[in-house]
Amino acid sequence: MDRAAFRPQTLPDDLVTGIALLPAVVAGLVIFKLPALQMLVIALAAGTLGLIASRLLWRRQLDRYGASPLLAPIFGVALVGAGADLLVSVAVAALAVVLELLRARFLPAIRAQAGLIGYAGIALVTRGAPFKYINPANGAPFGDPLGTWYQFFSPASASVDPVRLYVGNVPGPVFATSLLAVAVGVAWLAYARRVSLVVLFGFFTGSLLAIYTLRWDAVFQLDSGPTWFVAGLLLADRRLLPDSWAVRPTLGFAAGLFAVGLRHQGGWLSGHGLEVAFFTVAVIQTVMAIVVVVVWAASMAMERWKRTRRLRQREANLRLVKPASRVT
Repeated sequence: MDRAAFRPQTLPDDLVTGIALLPAVVAGLVIFKLPALQMLVIALAAGTLGLIASRLLWRRQLDRYGASPLLAPIFGVALVGAGADLLVSVAVAALAVVLELLRARFLPAIRAQAGLIGYAGIALVTRGAPFKYINPANGAPFGDPLGTWYQFFSPASASVDPVRLYVGNVPGPVFATSLLAVAVGVAWLAYARRVSLVVLFGFFTGSLLAIYTLRWDAVFQLDSGPTWFVAGLLLADRRLLPDSWAVRPTLGFAAGLFAVGLRHQGGWLSGHGLEVAFFTVAVIQTVMAIVVVVVWAASMAMERWKRTRRLRQREANLRLVKPASRVT
């Protein structure tokens, strides 16, 4: 408790992330009640099985994994709509655990949130099965605020009162609707020195550029808990960012520009505004993961080539030495 209150930067990374997730999870339980509780139980069960599997399979590397297999399914399920079938939550949680275990075991240098990648993968395969939301007031199926705005309102207007959006009492992802809860989590990460303020500012600047270019209502577009959930808790997490300080603001700016600017596009995501931010951050982290894999593969190939070259030189030297010994 003393470290959490006065020295949070000394706490384990997974504990800091878990505390940052806590306000959003509590808000989701209060707003969506039973559906949120069921989805949380699914995520915790999948994460617990992942922890047990990691302990049984790789006992000598316990310190490497921490609680990441438990947090990954919570991140993935947090973005699923409360009206989605529970099997969707099961699929997202299971895929998140598998991806996290594979990442931590074989290539820990990859900086990506497995829960977000798992969510995006299931959404792509099922063509939007997690995008089913309900009205917290009566539990009836209802579109998210940005989807409703896209279909029925003018670009410069707002379909929902900003106060309701801020509190989170609106249809949306089960553990990410409340901007207030997300802001508390991001503030904790900032206090624990785990969040990059440069990335957050870049995201905000890119979002504003897209909003004013398209002449949208700035308050309505930015008063979005799901958008800042992936921007503050995932994109701006220093553990998931490249080391280069020059890349970080550019990364944040590009993410904000596309996460907000692509909300008006058509296609199978037509009418879905919240999910664009999820896929934008997922694509960014996937690209960074691919870069890490390519660099790792190139370095391994270079080391193998050098080793083969040294062996060949050694064999050549031995051939020269053997005839000289026979002559002697």
